[in-house]
Amino acid sequence: MTAPHPPTMRGLLNADGGVPVPRPAARPSTEPEPGDLVPPRPPDEFDPGWVGLGETLPAGTAMLCVTGSGSTKQPRLSLTWHHARTVQSAPNQPELPRLGLSLARLMKEAAEEADATPVRPGREGPWSAAYYQVRNWWQYQSTLVRWIRELFATAPQPRLVIWDNTAHNIPWELFYHQPSATSGSGPEGWLGELVPVVRWTSVHDGPRIAGYSAAQHVSKGSLLMLEEESLAVPDDGFTRYVVEPRVHSIDELMQRLDGTGEPPGLVMIRCHGFYAQSASEFTIGGPSLNRFTGYSMRTLREFQPPVVLNSCASGQAIQDKQLPGRPVRSFVELFLRYGASAVVAVNGDIDIDHSHEFATRLVASAAERPVNLAAALQEHRRYYCAELGRQRPGRDPKDVDEDYKHFLTSFLYVYYGHPDTTLHLTQPADGATGGDGTGRQEGAAL
Repeated sequence: MTAPHPPTMRGLLNADGGVPVPRPAARPSTEPEPGDLVPPRPPDEFDPGWVGLGETLPAGTAMLCVTGSGSTKQPRLSLTWHHARTVQSAPNQPELPRLGLSLARLMKEAAEEADATPVRPGREGPWSAAYYQVRNWWQYQSTLVRWIRELFATAPQPRLVIWDNTAHNIPWELFYHQPSATSGSGPEGWLGELVPVVRWTSVHDGPRIAGYSAAQHVSKGSLLMLEEESLAVPDDGFTRYVVEPRVHSIDELMQRLDGTGEPPGLVMIRCHGFYAQSASEFTIGGPSLNRFTGYSMRTLREFQPPVVLNSCASGQAIQDKQLPGRPVRSFVELFLRYGASAVVAVNGDIDIDHSHEFATRLVASAAERPVNLAAALQEHRRYYCAELGRQRPGRDPKDVDEDYKHFLTSFLYVYYGHPDTTLHLTQPADGATGGDGTGRQEGAAL
């Protein structure tokens, strides 16, 4: 018996008469349309690279996320940039913390030198030296420079949210933007002068630790004010807007915030603050950061007024030394957690005169018309930038150096909240107003 020949390729191709084998009909696609896609669940812990962080930001607004890593002896920063639906990162940046970019520290050193050594003609004063030191901090941060230039190049009215979960106290508003000499990218100047800069921090309140929970808020009403008696100024301009006689202690203010009186449009706290790296020693108006957690502040939860913490160190943060990568604690975070829609605070020691001027200017502006709080801080900085630019030859060197001090001081104020939150101050509904304080302690810090 002859063995069968193996099938040939021609035979296989003609086995079905050359008719192609019918293919099954394509199954209908089950992929949903882009508009039906369910957004991913937010992370349980803060993730600076989570794409959902920038979803709620207004057009033309970028977000810079700053996180810490490494040990306290060798700290590193990681920067993450959210803009135009893209996310970019620059991990493990050791230079920024190594330089000690703390405006509070820099100003303290300048103040000590100014007290010890008089400014002499022809020599640079301590405040001028601090100014130029800040201006040159950023020249090696090439990635950050590129991101900021891209923002100016692509957004007609750029705004920036800086989510800083570190305690390095870096003055991001003092980033000096210099357009490229070849391509150009917006005007030259200080970031906090050129654009409204908004701060944010992780809020220790469930999902708020991982998501940007700031919401646009339109605040309208009168002023609820705490002012230590030693800081009061007669006829200070606050009186007609104060909802009731201003209180003079934190405990009095907290009783008012637990009461049922007229809801305030703004809460202002003007008292002394003292920074410490321990939550039991970091204080505003006497009570420590730890003790503040014992207050309920029901008025904040119900009406969400903005809060101005017009006190030394009120904007600084503390970090658990054992967990350098974890979100920080601060008075700003506490007031946001307890219901404030926005917080204005101070990132270092500020003198009484400047703090009073800032407060009166903010109140006067908000009484005339609704003001955007981020823009109000931008205007405050612009004022002192312009003053610095009007220097004339022949002035006393000490006065010239003081102009640099006032400039740097204006950048101590930082704003936490939503880019579009506004404030409009009105007189109390019943026409009753609180009284002015009396007395003043000149030249000291808050």
